Amino acid sequence: MPDFDDRLNNMFADFRNEVTPYVKPPGTAAARRWVRRRRRTMVAAIAGGAVLFVGGPATGFVAASQHTPAPPPIGPTELPTPGPTTPPPTPTAGPTTPPATTETSTPPNETLPEVTGKVFYLGDDGKIHLDGRTYPGGNLVNVTVSPDGRRVMWVTDPTSPDPLAGGDHFMSDLDGGNRRKIGTKVVPLCQEPVWSGDSSRVLRTFYSPAGANMAVVYLSGGAGDHLDAPEGCHYRWSADGKRVAFLDGSAESVTVHDLYGGGHRVTLDRDLVGGSYYTSLMGISADGDRVCVGITKPGGTLGDAGRHLGCGTVIDVSARKIVDLPIEGDLRGAVFTADGGMLARVRTDNGSELVRLDADDRVVARSVESRSNAERALLSYTP
Repeated sequence: MPDFDDRLNNMFADFRNEVTPYVKPPGTAAARRWVRRRRRTMVAAIAGGAVLFVGGPATGFVAASQHTPAPPPIGPTELPTPGPTTPPPTPTAGPTTPPATTETSTPPNETLPEVTGKVFYLGDDGKIHLDGRTYPGGNLVNVTVSPDGRRVMWVTDPTSPDPLAGGDHFMSDLDGGNRRKIGTKVVPLCQEPVWSGDSSRVLRTFYSPAGANMAVVYLSGGAGDHLDAPEGCHYRWSADGKRVAFLDGSAESVTVHDLYGGGHRVTLDRDLVGGSYYTSLMGISADGDRVCVGITKPGGTLGDAGRHLGCGTVIDVSARKIVDLPIEGDLRGAVFTADGGMLARVRTDNGSELVRLDADDRVVARSVESRSNAERALLSYTP
């Protein structure tokens, strides 16, 4: 039956032509054309009453378009025994242009690594949280973690009605061990103690018969450096040790000046933030030329002597302008790092996120905070 044999050979040749692109995929574009051709063949076959098995190859390429690995190619033993050994026609290769990036590329945020290092959070009870563990902490209104992440300090509330009584200044290891008193009559509110960038010194305000005075205390011992009376609240100390920033008591301005009385002094007034009031000062950059502040429009809550661990606006001190950071979401807080970068806390559609920026304001890491941490205050960060 030569006529039947010819027809059978032609059918096998057609089958090889159909499956060849799947066995040796010539590229994503050609594969898609093959799937479309298979679908047209299937529709035509159904209309004519025939049944074609196309589920395997079609499903494989649809999955590939959704960024999942294609199934393994059909092995030689799975193919029907061919008729004549004439090689099948070489399939026409698709264009060499890669597919559109919207189909193959990963969204930018997903390519970023997660934030590394130690991120410290403060609970409502004054305890400190790190990597799922809870540490003793200290007084909620002034407890801080050293930049190296090893120690904690705080000032107790005054036990005397005397306005110059102050509180006791304590320090301990992060786990609460090695606790010791390092000062008395220290101001617990408004001028809470702050660490130097290298964790070796503390800037604090203490009461004396003449009133309040500031001093730099060397933790390794020594007399320390006595400074002038404080001019405002919530002092922040740059990591290079040269400058400090503070809020004035009326929420009208933020001042940045040299710690030891140099010539640098800049006052940022309300006009810079559109007439809003300054309600918080969370941090100052490593070189003292940026601050992160919280602001509120006239009629809003101005805050009090207690600190607020949050900020929503970064200001370039020298340029006297608001910095437009390359981050997605609303800024809620920031911790400046000694390398000139910062850890920003932002609110996005994904929830509360941490964004790491380098000294050139490039986003280098991003992480979504856990629900429990998102409800706590961001206190400190050790890269």
